[in-house]
Amino acid sequence: MGGVDKLDWNIQKYRTKIRGKKWYFPIFTNAMDMALVNSHAIYCIANKKMPLLNFRREVARFYLSLQSLSDPRNSGRQWYSVSSQERVPDDVRKNPEGPYLERRLDGKQRKCGVCEKNMF
Repeated sequence: MGGVDKLDWNIQKYRTKIRGKKWYFPIFTNAMDMALVNSHAIYCIANKKMPLLNFRREVARFYLSLQSLSDPRNSGRQWYSVSSQERVPDDVRKNPEGPYLERRLDGKQRKCGVCEKNMF
């Protein structure tokens, strides 16, 4: 068996089977599979022999253990948890004679508890 035939055979054993609607997605997944098979071959030459499936699992475990990729709090926009008690003084929020603030069930928008109008 030639080198290209072995590469194709090893890629086909554990091919990434995700269908995408974009034309470049199969090219991307094939390139990733090819890179994994080639890195497995180099790993086996330099270190001990390891089955391809175990090597793919170790690579996946390594990338999942990285904090920046797997922790949703480290990705995207920073969030601030400022409670309503710090934003609105207690005398305005709990005044029984005047309008007081309430949160909706989803907790997003404060409304007047008396007239149901948006306060802010």
